[in-house]
Amino acid sequence: MDGVLNINKSSGMTSHDVVLHVRRMFKEKRVGHTGTLDPSATGVLVLCLGKATRIAQYLEAGEKEYQAVLRLGVITDTLDAEGRVLETRTYIPPDRSRILDALQRFTGNITQIPPAYSALKIGGVPSYKLARQGKALPLKARQVIIHDIQLISYDDPWIKISVRCSKGVYIRSLCADLGEAWGCGAHLANLVRTRSGRFRIEEGATLDRLSNYNPEELNAALVPIDNALDDMPAITVNESDSIRILHGNRIEKTANAIGEEGLMVRIHDEAGRFLAIARKGSGILKPEIVFS
Repeated sequence: MDGVLNINKSSGMTSHDVVLHVRRMFKEKRVGHTGTLDPSATGVLVLCLGKATRIAQYLEAGEKEYQAVLRLGVITDTLDAEGRVLETRTYIPPDRSRILDALQRFTGNITQIPPAYSALKIGGVPSYKLARQGKALPLKARQVIIHDIQLISYDDPWIKISVRCSKGVYIRSLCADLGEAWGCGAHLANLVRTRSGRFRIEEGATLDRLSNYNPEELNAALVPIDNALDDMPAITVNESDSIRILHGNRIEKTANAIGEEGLMVRIHDEAGRFLAIARKGSGILKPEIVFS
């Protein structure tokens, strides 16, 4: 089976656990996810099956949205509720204006240090494995984008926020950094991913629900590869250009191929068939992935 599956992940499962369940359920060995969710986190986990595994990098690059609950005054080694408590602080609860001010300061292009308990590799070893052995090494800060943070509710010591951000943002790190900005410390108590690219939690299927589907219903749950990329512009090419594209050859930019250089586009033939993903260059379209 080829397509993209929007899973509404339950708490307690690793992303790899979900992949294994889907492999067995769909009888498809080629299954991968497009962005890890921690075991305690819930919500949207996008999986690619069959030929769709070839587009995982494009789906992973999409915007993410989360709802997060912070617990003020308690700092843990993992930056979430699963970790060991390192410090409990006595503090004066920040007022609403201080909370909003910090949320604004952490919006935009920011520098973020990933948590030690993460899957990022140091010398080929996942950082979390080193951390569990007491050998955690400092991870390099990196630039990420947080497009928007909204305050949903505040009832000390609990703060609930929504976050819209780029790939690569660690919400655990964001919560810890916000806690330091308020002077009280904080950790992530609960996390729900509500959107990944075009895939929303309202449209996601739980593994329990999928387990009751017959093969036809399972196939219907998959989003076709073309549809999964519908945020990419689509360009229709003629027969001769279709043949060149299918052979992996570049073509001259067609009249309807608008947009800036470097833009990724979907290529269709005149019958509407999805042929390839191409990158726009100077006067050309160069296929990056071809679907025969």
